[in-house]
Amino acid sequence: MAEEMITKKKEYLTESEARSVKELFKKYLKLYKEKDPETSDKEWLEQLFRTELPEMTEEEIKKDAEDVVEAIKTFDENLASCNEAAKKGISKENWLADKLQEASVGMSVNEYGKVLQQMDDVLYAKNMELADALSRSADGHIMMSPNLDGNIAENMIAKTTELSASLQGKNISVEVLESHAANSVDVRAINHETGQYQNYQLKFGKDAKATIQLLERGNYNNQRIVVPSEQLEEVRAYFKEKGSSKTITDHIEAWGVEGKSFTKEEMKALQERAQSEGIAPEIDYSHYQTKDLAMSIGKNAGVMALQAAAVTTGLNVATKIFQGEKVDEDELVEIAIKTGADTSIKTVTAGTLQVAIRKGIIKFIPKATPAGVIANIACVGIENVKILAKIASGDLSVTKGLDQMGRVTTSMVGGLCGMAKGAAIGASMTAWVPVIGPGLAVASGFAGGMVGYFAGSKVGDKIYSAGKKVAGAAKTVAKTAWNGIKSAGRAVSSGIKKAVGKVASFFGF
Repeated sequence: MAEEMITKKKEYLTESEARSVKELFKKYLKLYKEKDPETSDKEWLEQLFRTELPEMTEEEIKKDAEDVVEAIKTFDENLASCNEAAKKGISKENWLADKLQEASVGMSVNEYGKVLQQMDDVLYAKNMELADALSRSADGHIMMSPNLDGNIAENMIAKTTELSASLQGKNISVEVLESHAANSVDVRAINHETGQYQNYQLKFGKDAKATIQLLERGNYNNQRIVVPSEQLEEVRAYFKEKGSSKTITDHIEAWGVEGKSFTKEEMKALQERAQSEGIAPEIDYSHYQTKDLAMSIGKNAGVMALQAAAVTTGLNVATKIFQGEKVDEDELVEIAIKTGADTSIKTVTAGTLQVAIRKGIIKFIPKATPAGVIANIACVGIENVKILAKIASGDLSVTKGLDQMGRVTTSMVGGLCGMAKGAAIGASMTAWVPVIGPGLAVASGFAGGMVGYFAGSKVGDKIYSAGKKVAGAAKTVAKTAWNGIKSAGRAVSSGIKKAVGKVASFFGF
C-alpha cells in the first residue's frame, strides 16, 4: 500500500487521554454553569482560551471563539433546515445539493465543478478508509496507524494518470484495486484498446530507508514500483547495487501516458493542487454534471454517517472511563439530551475539544484543525447521542435513528462548505479532510458518549447499549450503501472524464 506502518498499530484515543478530556469537560462545565448570565458564549470561550491556551494571541482567541459560536449556529440552522426538508419529502442529498449551490455564489461553473469533483473524491476516499477499517472489525472497534493518507495517495496517483490519458484521447483507465492481501497489487493500468495491463505497487515510507524496508518485506514480482520522488534516486541505487531488475519510478507511465510524481510531504498534506493536477485546460462542467456531483457528495455523506454509526470505538472508550464511577445527573446536560436545548453543551464540548486538541491530549486530530471544524465534531457527537437516547427510550426505531444520523452528517458537510463563500470553498475544504472518515467517527462518538454519562450513569449506560445495537444494524446497511456508492462513483467519474476529453480535443491536446 502507499502508506504502511512498520511499528505496531495503536488506538485512536487511549483511556489515559480520554480521562484527561473527561476532567477538562467536567471542569469547563462547572465554569460554564457559574458564568454570569450576561456573559455570552463567545465571551466565555474567549476567557477559556485565554486561561487554558496562553500561547494564543488575542486575535487568535477572538477569531476561534467567534468561529466556534458561528459554526454551532450554522450547524443547528442547517440541521433544522434538513429535517424540515425531510418532512416535505426532500431527500438529504437534494438538500445538500441546494446548499452547495448557495455556497458557490461568485464562482464560475467551471470552478464550482472542480471543487465539487475534489470534494467528492476526498469523501469517497475517506469512505474507503472507513469501509476497510470496518471490514477488519468484528464489533465496530477500529484501530489506526498515525498515517491515514494511503488510499488517497493511491487515488491521486491513479487520477493524474487517467487525466493525462483523457487529455491525449487514449482509452486507458487506472484503477485502485483496494486489495489488502499480502503482496497484492495496489494499482492497475488497463489499455482498453489492446486489453493489456500493467500492475503497480506504491510504497511511501517516511524516508527512503523506510520505503526500502517496506519493499524488502514483500514479493512484488511482475509489479512496477512507485515511490516518492525525493526518495527515487536512493531507492533505485539500493536495488541496483543488489543486482535487482525491479522497475522503480516515481510515477505511473503506461503506453505513452504519464501521470504525476509526488513527494511524501505532498501526499501527507493532501494539497488541493495534487488532487486536481492535470485538469487544465478549463473543463466545461454543465449544470447537469455539477448537480450530479453534488448529489454524489450527498450520497457519500450519507454512507459516511452509516459507517460512522457502525464504529463503536468512541463509545467504548467513553464507557470504559466511567466504569465503576457513579455519576450524578447534571441537569444542564440532561435537559440538553432530552429536550434538544443544547447550545450550551455544544459550546462546552467544543471548548473542551479545542483545548484538548491544541494541547496535544487528543493526538490523532491535527493541532491546526480550525476551531469551526472542531465545533462541528462536537455538534455531530451531541446530536447523535440525542438520537441514541431516543432509541434507548423506545421513542425512535433504529432504522429511523440511522436516517436521522445521516441528516446530522449531511448538515455538517453543508455547514463546513458554507463556512467560506465562492472560490474560498476549495481552501476551506482541505481544513476538515484530516478529521472526517474514521477520525470523525471516533471523535464524535467519544464526545457524545462522554456527554451522555454526564447526564447520569444510567443514561450513559442506556446510550452505550443503544449505540452497540445501532452499530450492528448500521454495519449491514452501510456495506450495501457503500457498494452502491462505488458503482455510482465510477459512473460519475466516467462522465467527467468524457467532458475532459471533449474539451481537451477542442484545445488541440
